[in-house]
Amino acid sequence: MTKSKKVDLRIVRTKQSIRKAFYELIKEKGYEAITIQDIADRAMINRNTFYLHYQSKPDLLDTCINELLSDLKETVILCPIGMNPYRIAVLEAVMQTVLEHISHHITFYHAMLIEENRLYQFRVKMESLIKDKLNEGWNMAQGTISKELLLEYLVSSFMGIVLWWIKNNKPLPAEEIAAQFSKLVAYGHLKAAGLEVEE
Repeated sequence: MTKSKKVDLRIVRTKQSIRKAFYELIKEKGYEAITIQDIADRAMINRNTFYLHYQSKPDLLDTCINELLSDLKETVILCPIGMNPYRIAVLEAVMQTVLEHISHHITFYHAMLIEENRLYQFRVKMESLIKDKLNEGWNMAQGTISKELLLEYLVSSFMGIVLWWIKNNKPLPAEEIAAQFSKLVAYGHLKAAGLEVEE
């Protein structure tokens, strides 16, 4: 039993080393430029060890994306929606939850979302996840604004703030960003900034 546990821990550590090397290399040179040998060298393993765990570079990428987004989804699902999904408290909770999750996996998110090395497929999947959460339990009354347009606006704003926060090395605490985001949505950017709104 003890021997089995040691083997499991070694496998876990090897996978962590491979992924850490992978994220760092994406950030440094972009996904397309990375080779299996680059990953093996950075992780201090041989190529055969890499192939024990992953079939190819795309397999490693898909595994990383799917596992992390699954983890993010499980975390976001726990955010309460209640009767009104657009209460300030709900928007704050979702934003803070996402930022705190990102903070624990910052190297990965930086590699996937920032600058010229970003991976578009990851952003699309993340946006879809956020959109589904913000749309949860919401029956919008007929009004002058299209529901789809409003959702796109909210998700774009949400992701823009997330990208800014990652790119600038988390300049403000997650809870402060979440509080300011919810005020921007609730009151509009001009009113939230204390400026007069002119027709």
